[in-house]
Amino acid sequence: MTCSGCAHSAHTIAEGHAGIYNVSVRYANGTMAAEVDQEVLDLEALIANMKSAGYELEVDYVSPAEKIAREKRELRRSKTELIFAGLFAVPLLVIGMAHLHQWWSPLVTGLLALIVSFYFGRKIHSKAWKLAKKWSTNMDTLVSLGSVSAFTLSAIQLLSGNPHNNYFESAGLIVFFILIGKYVEDRGKLQNGKALGELLALQPQTAYKQVGESLSTIPVSSLEEGDHIVVKPGERVPVDGTVVEGVSTIDESTFTGEPMPLNKSENDPVWAGTLNGSGALTVLVTKAGGATALGKLTETIAESRATVAPIEAFTQTVSKYFVPTIILLSIVVGVWWITLGEPKAFLFAINVLVIACPCALGLATPLAVIAATGVGAKQGLLVKKAAALQYANTIEFALLDKTGTLTRGKPVVTGLDWHKERNIEVLMGLNAKGSHPLNTALALHTGVGKEAKVRRFKAIPGKGIQGKVDGETYFLGSIEWYKEITRGSWPEPQQTTSLLFTESGVLANITFEDVLRPESKTLIEGLKRRGVQPIILSGDAEAAVAKVAFELGIREYHSHLMPMEKEALVKQYSEKGVTLFIGDGINDTVALQRAAVGVSLAEGTSAAQENSDVVLTRGGLDQLEDYFKLGRVTMFTIKGNLWWAFGYNILAIPLAAGILYPTFGISLTPMMASIAMSISSLGVVFNSVRLKNRF
Repeated sequence: MTCSGCAHSAHTIAEGHAGIYNVSVRYANGTMAAEVDQEVLDLEALIANMKSAGYELEVDYVSPAEKIAREKRELRRSKTELIFAGLFAVPLLVIGMAHLHQWWSPLVTGLLALIVSFYFGRKIHSKAWKLAKKWSTNMDTLVSLGSVSAFTLSAIQLLSGNPHNNYFESAGLIVFFILIGKYVEDRGKLQNGKALGELLALQPQTAYKQVGESLSTIPVSSLEEGDHIVVKPGERVPVDGTVVEGVSTIDESTFTGEPMPLNKSENDPVWAGTLNGSGALTVLVTKAGGATALGKLTETIAESRATVAPIEAFTQTVSKYFVPTIILLSIVVGVWWITLGEPKAFLFAINVLVIACPCALGLATPLAVIAATGVGAKQGLLVKKAAALQYANTIEFALLDKTGTLTRGKPVVTGLDWHKERNIEVLMGLNAKGSHPLNTALALHTGVGKEAKVRRFKAIPGKGIQGKVDGETYFLGSIEWYKEITRGSWPEPQQTTSLLFTESGVLANITFEDVLRPESKTLIEGLKRRGVQPIILSGDAEAAVAKVAFELGIREYHSHLMPMEKEALVKQYSEKGVTLFIGDGINDTVALQRAAVGVSLAEGTSAAQENSDVVLTRGGLDQLEDYFKLGRVTMFTIKGNLWWAFGYNILAIPLAAGILYPTFGISLTPMMASIAMSISSLGVVFNSVRLKNRF
């Protein structure tokens, strides 16, 4: 595709086929996304129809690495062709600007223009003709009409005996300057995707597979789960896996942002793309290729480049009518000047065709989004949907899950009170047999020490654990279980409580609490400063939710919520304003989908991450501030791009039409118009590239 008009044309063609719905075509990265009914859609007919309009529709999966490799190869081909075009265009420019009145000059400029326009510009003319046969237009239509019109007019002048009154240089240079602009634009778009390339560079292409005592070098794509590989010192880890032998340090700053290398030994996890230190490691492969954390991150960034921000719908609508309007305006300008008897009438009409630029409009939003997702990824902020960037600074309600989001999601012991003779050995011995998170928390609290020998151990799901020590049965579990065993009573707790007891009574009570994340208070304060109302949506008991709400200064909260009840509340608040939901669990997935912006954390479940629009991969909740900042910078860039695109066309088109000619004698040549047209697109490209300096 060569401009946003192409995106509209491809969109129209696709929608004309039965069995394809919700079509989205993006010029910035040349992708089309749609929902299809495979039983209804005639895929071969769609591909053929696209091809007849000049578009190659590829339906097979192409990895992000291959996409970037193709873009680089295409850019190299464009550069080579541009250099050869310059060998003909430069003499054309020199002769044309010198205004040589030699008998041979019109013939030479005509030949040079013929080569530059109709050979090096063959793709432009071909695309314009294919679209014209389908009653469609794009930027190529304007350029082709301008170049062909200038060449035809010059040829007529040459054949009618007026050889020196020609615009051969304009006919050729229109195409040449468009080719220059297109090359620089494509190079800028590739630069905008640099973050994706940097991630791909982290992935080794080969690995040392261990079979018995021998090592063989094989492609990473050939590795399977269960294989063993050796990671040598100073090399990057090619897969996700578990260390089975060796000791080393691993630099995981790529993913965590943590500058200090981490010690790795047997049973420790390692991740693809991280850098091994001074020791060799034997690793059991658990995930390879696209299934690794690095692979998923890369794929997500590639997919996010194809998502559309709501503001883009406006520019797509404008682009839809832009080219036909310019063609009509060109005709009106030509007829107007002809009625006034102006010899340059045809020239002014050509100028209008050439100077108008729909590309700048089409690139304004997607290039800014591509730049933003790349910058965010480098900072550990994974933006999966472009709309999340637009909504960032219009959010009115922040709906927050409690457990694992505002709190650590891991219980800690807040109290251990003995009611009878202290018997820590029994408590530690019995607790060591359990596998519940409360057992883990208690073990961390009591530390390492002498443990009583427990016999006839039994775990009762939902109640607790029991076992015999020196012939007496001890129980460690819930208050309800204590009441069931002893028929005794216990006050209603204000927090999670476990009891160590025998049939004769309670020995000790242990209280647990899911403590707040240290950054939770900062998060709530920041939301309030932004005018965003924080609200807790939790499935936990009211007392626990109320306690967290009080500590954080949150007035409104909801407890005892099932997943669909959370989703219903998100929908309710969405009717009042733009909502953001932060959650980390499987039970949060429907709420994450319902909110305008769903946010999950790095330590959240994979289900939560897959259903969110933004993933905070570093720094916990503190990183939400980076999301707000990135959204603000992105919208600033988009608005700047739109101001430039609209401003350029508003000023350039009247100038090209000759508005200053009657009063000041100022007029453009088609060559000047083509230079201006190229500059308009480059302004959007360069402004988008500068986004990283604003973040």
